[in-house]
Amino acid sequence: MNSKKRVSGVSDTRSMVLAALIAALYVVLTTVLSALSFGPFQIRLSEMFNHLVVFNKRYIAAVTLGVFIANIIASPFGFLDIATGTIQTLLALLVMYWLSKFVHNRIAQMAINTVVAVFFMCMIAWEIAIVSKTAFWPTFWANWLSIGWGELVSMIFGGVVIYLLSLKIDFTK
Repeated sequence: MNSKKRVSGVSDTRSMVLAALIAALYVVLTTVLSALSFGPFQIRLSEMFNHLVVFNKRYIAAVTLGVFIANIIASPFGFLDIATGTIQTLLALLVMYWLSKFVHNRIAQMAINTVVAVFFMCMIAWEIAIVSKTAFWPTFWANWLSIGWGELVSMIFGGVVIYLLSLKIDFTK
């Protein structure tokens, strides 16, 4: 069965290895830089891997798995972050993948990914507002703003890195 028929895009050994490699890279980068990766202001550089979804849908499963494992290992918020972060990532990547079908310029796709990723940080802001047990709305908006800025930085930096790598590596295969 080819990857076009598989929902996950992971249909053969090669695809599985590539997905596992990206998941592992996500986990290592997130946990090594855990001081930057978690909290009300976070620059999670591993979010650059979100841009891979414009090249192949297998990266939806890869990045989602990476987030799940990284949050199990290093998140200070425990189960809530494991669940919320994983669901948030999956939803954002599905939207990114869907929107990339309508735009065929890689740079434009990555710009759209950046906007989608920053928008979906509202779910993480919601999570932190609940965990912090302070006034919900001021905490939510402050966190969305700070996490959104961190995500914007991660996605722009990561977009440049992934784009430059894509000139040498074919991520579509």
